[in-house]
Order: sequence, then structure tokens, then C-alpha cells
Amino acid sequence: MQQFPKLYSIVRGKNQTVASAFSSIPLKISFTRALVREYLRMWIKLVSTVIHVVLVETEDQFVWRVNEKLGFSVKSMYRDLLLSNSLPERNVSWKIKVPLKINIFLWYLKKRVTLTGDNLAKRNWKGGKKCCFCNTDETIQHFFFECHVAKFVWNAVFYTFGIVPPKSVANLLGSWIRGLLFTA
Repeated sequence: MQQFPKLYSIVRGKNQTVASAFSSIPLKISFTRALVREYLRMWIKLVSTVIHVVLVETEDQFVWRVNEKLGFSVKSMYRDLLLSNSLPERNVSWKIKVPLKINIFLWYLKKRVTLTGDNLAKRNWKGGKKCCFCNTDETIQHFFFECHVAKFVWNAVFYTFGIVPPKSVANLLGSWIRGLLFTA
């Protein structure tokens, strides 16, 4: 499903187990349409990937391969994060004394999952992807910083409080908020 979503979208029996699909040769998998061109190439790649998989009758178990004991521990995870240099970057917005809802909203904004037209379209939303104010493609960047309505709001903040508007999400959640924290 995750590696071949187009194939998964046309397969019959989506709830079929791997064991039942592998129970005979040819594999017990059927599709709602014929496999041609791109779909046939994907099918051949999928079959060549799983052809050598051997299923055994044992219970599934969680294996943590980061340490030698193969069991999870916070210490092993921390050590792995330090060694891989992939510690999550700190989000300065959590330090701001605002309601939790606003902190969560800023976190969604940073993760780029705020429900703008482009993100809704990725979730098969039936509505339009255009900004309701200016009929331009609605993205996070456009909706919060480039749309004439957003620019009007930011300019009102500038004229009222003397705070220079941010130019992007990265700027908003980086130097812009840090500047507010140190000047307040």
C-alpha cells in the first residue's frame, strides 16, 4: 500500500493478508483493471521485490536494532540521535507565553500541514485549491504572507506596533519571533 499506492488503489481484496496472497503460485491477487504500461512495470517490480520472502509461523515481535540487546531503551534512542546528528530542531514558538492552541497552530504551520488549499487537495478534498480572496493557488506561503489580505493584516501590525512583517514561515518561526522575545 505504501510503496505502490497506484497498484493498491486498483487491487481487489484490500484487507487480504500477506499469507493468503502468498498461499499459491500464481499469487492470489486480482485487480479491477488490466495491468498495462506503468501498472505492469510496478507489478513486476513488486513481485521481484517479494518473490524471495519466506513467511514463518511465529508471532510478530518488535526489534530495536539500535542496541545489541534488540530491546528499546530511551538511552539507546538518545545515543542514536546524538550519533546520527538528527536531533529535532528546537521550535522557538513553544517558549512564547500564548495559549496552547496558538502554539499548536504554529507547530502545524512549521510542519507545513496547515489546511490550506494545496494541503487539502492532497487529502482528496473536493473543494477548490484557489485563495478565496484573490483566486491564486492557496499555499501556506501565499495565504499567510503573499495574499493582499495577509499583506494588509501584516501592514496593520507594522503601523500599529512598529513590528516588521515576516516574509515566510521560516522567518516567522525563526528570527522574527526571537526578535519579539528579546524586545518584549
